[in-house]
Amino acid sequence: MRKIYILPNLFTSGNLLCGVAAMAFTFGEAEGYCVLAAAAILAGLIFDFCDGVVARLQRTSSRFGMEYDSLTDLVTFGVAPMALLYRLHVIEVGGNPRTGLGIAFLFVVCTALRLARYNVQVYEAKKAHFSGLPSPAAAGVLASLVIALHRYGGLGKGGLVQPWQTHLLILVSLPLAFLMVSTLRYPAFVQILRPRGKRPFIHLVIMLLAVGGAMFYIEGAMLLCFAVYAASGPVRVCYRAIAHKPSAERKARPVEVGEFPKKRRRKRSPTRRDFPTQQGDR
Repeated sequence: MRKIYILPNLFTSGNLLCGVAAMAFTFGEAEGYCVLAAAAILAGLIFDFCDGVVARLQRTSSRFGMEYDSLTDLVTFGVAPMALLYRLHVIEVGGNPRTGLGIAFLFVVCTALRLARYNVQVYEAKKAHFSGLPSPAAAGVLASLVIALHRYGGLGKGGLVQPWQTHLLILVSLPLAFLMVSTLRYPAFVQILRPRGKRPFIHLVIMLLAVGGAMFYIEGAMLLCFAVYAASGPVRVCYRAIAHKPSAERKARPVEVGEFPKKRRRKRSPTRRDFPTQQGDR
């Protein structure tokens, strides 16, 4: 391999830069480091979205770009969020280092498995859906939760971190890790932003209200969007299980041994013999 595509890999490198910056903010001494690290993770999510869009528009997708993007996602959306969680739980609050290390390892391993499975199934799976929660969405939930806790809960203000805040981050990170390695279907981001066909008028009203609410409560709006997307997979499975559950009356009677199900007789289409001719009527 002597030549590669430049523009998509530049966006991927920007994603990697955001991940390294997030870890630098995490272990730095700047005030509000947690918000800066979370903002860097969200910026990496934007770069990750842009490199895929550019590669599709220019038709410059390659095996090198896919592998490079997966390694970058592991750093930005796997290692960087857990580094922030480890500092908040262990260093700031004084939690058990084994607990912090175990949770961080579990999340990073699930992220790596999710990315490895995607690389293997990229040519087999449907492009309109993902198998398992995408790692950028999982990291987006944690990053937006950190920003919301800073805005509404005082996380990191004055260097104060309360134990319940880190416990909440831990409780959220565990189901996110398992959702990434699950087989639940999640819609692709491109399909969400580019809906096809007509939609009910109420959809436009909901989108306008969401945009208006995001202008005044951007922290809560980001958390709500990521949380709804992460919960859409289990909710869809539960809804289909309830909606398509067969009733007791519709269940077929079990066939006994030696008994063969009766075949339904097809109705014979009428022919000319079934209708009397004019000569016969006379």
